[in-house]
Amino acid sequence: MFWYLKKNTALFIFLFSGCLFGELVDGDTLVLHPITWNTSSPEGWNAQYKKIIQFPGSDGPWAKIIMVQTLKCDSTTKGDNYPCGEWDYIWNIFVNVPKEDTVETFSMGSFVTPYGKRLWLGGEAGWEWTYDITDYAPILKEEREIIVGNNQELLDLKFLFIKGAPTRNILRVENIYPYGHHKYGDLADDIVLQETKLQLLPEARGYKLKAVVSGHGHAGPRNCCEWDSKTHTYYMNGSELFRWNVWKDCGNNPIYPQGGTWPFDRAGWCPGTKVDEYENELTPFVKPGDTISIDYEIEPYLDNGEKEGEFRISHQLFSYGSPNFMNDAEIIDIIVPSSKGAFSRFNPTLSNPKVIIKNAGAYDLERVEIHYGLKHRRKSVYHWYGHLKFLEEEKVFLPIPNWHGLRRTQTFEVEIKKTNGVKDENPLNNILTSTVPLPKIFPEEFILEIKTNNRDRARENSFTISGNNGTVYYSSGFFKDSTEYNFPIELKRGFYEFLFRDDMEDGISVHWWNRNSAPEKIGISGELKFLKWDGEVLHEFKPDFGQELRFGFIVGPIP
Repeated sequence: MFWYLKKNTALFIFLFSGCLFGELVDGDTLVLHPITWNTSSPEGWNAQYKKIIQFPGSDGPWAKIIMVQTLKCDSTTKGDNYPCGEWDYIWNIFVNVPKEDTVETFSMGSFVTPYGKRLWLGGEAGWEWTYDITDYAPILKEEREIIVGNNQELLDLKFLFIKGAPTRNILRVENIYPYGHHKYGDLADDIVLQETKLQLLPEARGYKLKAVVSGHGHAGPRNCCEWDSKTHTYYMNGSELFRWNVWKDCGNNPIYPQGGTWPFDRAGWCPGTKVDEYENELTPFVKPGDTISIDYEIEPYLDNGEKEGEFRISHQLFSYGSPNFMNDAEIIDIIVPSSKGAFSRFNPTLSNPKVIIKNAGAYDLERVEIHYGLKHRRKSVYHWYGHLKFLEEEKVFLPIPNWHGLRRTQTFEVEIKKTNGVKDENPLNNILTSTVPLPKIFPEEFILEIKTNNRDRARENSFTISGNNGTVYYSSGFFKDSTEYNFPIELKRGFYEFLFRDDMEDGISVHWWNRNSAPEKIGISGELKFLKWDGEVLHEFKPDFGQELRFGFIVGPIP
């Protein structure tokens, strides 16, 4: 299925036989929808969807190419007997590109499914992840085979091609080391992924290295390589160029609770997340047309069996033209306020809006004028000062706007007006909107009830209740095991945030994974809820929350 959306309208124009009814202009979005809820779930163990897709041939250039992946729990899936797959499985997004009399396979990203038991994955709407795959524009042309997903959950897949000039033209994408599964010992002993020579594209003016690395297996005393952080390094012409650790914090995973050990940190991934991508700008270290030697290496293994662990890896080189804009600040995303599942840990809230900006222009970014607030309401203005080089990003906390009118409209807008004191050159990436989730309304007086767990874990917990100005009105910690606490709360009208922390990042639920090896360590689950004075529950939290709980509420009416 194909259609396109005219900029700033709700007009859908369908395509037949690849022909557009109308001309795409900058800001229009061409939508490809090759996989829907009605597409049959693949059959076979961990089988993936395979689709031949007719990508656009010559309607670019594309300012952005976004892949939208939505997963839904459904009993029609063929993976196992659960609506969502019981276990966490990794899969890739592959595109097969014809090359002479064969095909070359590129990985455009990796993903790990969540643990499916007792999982809520957005209900009928599903849970959405987005991938910026603009860098793959040179290979997303004409007919291509895409291999994606698996049969643990139902998949809905869209490709959004947004017409306009990209940050810089993408000239070529190359596999340095194509995606593969490799033993830790083989990587460390340089048996695989050995030094290779690359001829840089002479007409290019920019280059980037991209690594996607995830650790798996339970070898050695530290359960390498899923549960062990290792150092990875690029060498160029024999000298160290870039070094990074592959490790991901999972305690605040937005998809929770899951039926597994989801809160614990892992090597580059968490259950229900994309695998981390490590991008390094090569441009300052090379000249166009250079021949360079690139070598990927990993820290040496210990003689304790860990070398049998596994890494799944792809390494790619991207070649670009010069930046298309001199002064261009881009709004990457709105974290707060937002109804996106990815940011559900921080919402709802009526506290400081939080956005991500990026320098997409050749000149260093030092000043940005940002206008923001509710749609059809007077906007607040914030002047950001800092120093971002080309492609650098920063999270920006904006002063609290006027929320009056929120009852009538929940659309929040952010717009960049000026960059470095002049009009921003690229209006396509200057405006973003989000939906403001409404907080729950609480009475002026209520009770916070905490029932602690045991096994010496209650002392890991603490809480605060604070106002929009940062003032902490209530706080406590150093709790005793197996004890009930009731805190009477009295607050004036306004917005407040409840923050409950667990220092060990394993929530207040039982340690069920000890049921076979050490049942005496299972313990009991704690309870956490807000109550009216008559005992009616205002809000109850699930005990398997990982690192922390943030809960925004309002005393008095919605403004």
